[in-house]
Amino acid sequence: MAKPEDKQNRQGVGLRRELGLSHITMTGLVGAIGTGILFSTAKMAVMTGPAVILAWILGGIFYSFIGLTYAELGTVYPEAGGPSRYSLYTHGRITNMINAFADLLWYLFIPPIEAIAVVYGINYFAHNLLTPTGTPTLLGAVVAAVLILLMVPLNYFGVKTFGISNITLGTFKLILYLLVAIGIMATVFIPSNFTGLKGGFLPYGLAAMFMAIPYGMFAFGGVRVIPDFAEEMRNPRKDLPLAIILVVVAQVLIYILFSTAFVGAINWSKLNVTPGDWRSLVFISKTNPFLYLSGTYGGVAWVFIITLIVAILGPFIVGYIYLGGGTRILFAMGRSRYVPDLMRFIHEKYAIPYWSLITFGIIGILLAILTAPNTKRLRVN
Repeated sequence: MAKPEDKQNRQGVGLRRELGLSHITMTGLVGAIGTGILFSTAKMAVMTGPAVILAWILGGIFYSFIGLTYAELGTVYPEAGGPSRYSLYTHGRITNMINAFADLLWYLFIPPIEAIAVVYGINYFAHNLLTPTGTPTLLGAVVAAVLILLMVPLNYFGVKTFGISNITLGTFKLILYLLVAIGIMATVFIPSNFTGLKGGFLPYGLAAMFMAIPYGMFAFGGVRVIPDFAEEMRNPRKDLPLAIILVVVAQVLIYILFSTAFVGAINWSKLNVTPGDWRSLVFISKTNPFLYLSGTYGGVAWVFIITLIVAILGPFIVGYIYLGGGTRILFAMGRSRYVPDLMRFIHEKYAIPYWSLITFGIIGILLAILTAPNTKRLRVN
């Protein structure tokens, strides 16, 4: 079995243990609550109606088993980017290389996805960042690239700054998210939507409900990022498992709240849709659903304003957290010798794998720009 790397690289500089339980719990929680809660809830409701609530609960239960696996392995091997190293100790280099590159591929797309989600929110002001089909224009793609560039400093100036940023911005973000759900429920809440329409709570059956669950599993990814920072935790053996449990439970509760708010907020006559025809609500899922609903119903202007802030701030925070997690994956791959040794270099002052961060950021920027179909679709008012 391969042995863990020495905690210091050949420069004699190591990662610093500066993350406590509150830092890492907030990192996992606010790193998960982003586009999933805003977009997946509507998509799942279109597929399964009010049973979206049950789909979120079951999704949380299923993901908790994955989380417990990370909790056990993360305490045994508390390494940066650990999940991309575990299979090295059990199955050897070939299997681990496949695993590591699969992890890297997944992480690479998260910051661009979240940056584009922010573009959706900004487009309510600019109106020229998206094409009629919902894809970014060239200008929208450039804005997304700039947003990824802005994510880099939040990761560059040390993991302590990263942790403090997560607590500060994360607390603000969670308060706003809760205000959005509560505000929408206070504006429009129709109890009959849950059981009083055709088909009741399960209008399309259990099969449709289970088919909706994968759309929600993406939103539970915050647990996955926690062990990436295990080497930088003060007490990983105690804090890592507890943080994972707290994050999964908190996520489920928040997702239940948002799915309840969404289902209860469907005013069929106002939306000009046949009552109980959940699949006809697909047009809502093509934009930011909660922003659409709060803007459609009006009445309480502050709900729309907060929802707009959430649509911009929420995905941005998720993006920079996954930029940090992906940086640790690339750093771990450098330790395993799958990428150039440069990826292992640690900043002497800030103690972060800075070349991994820079590389990851550049790739994210390129991916964001590539989402633009072509320059002819650039629309300017």
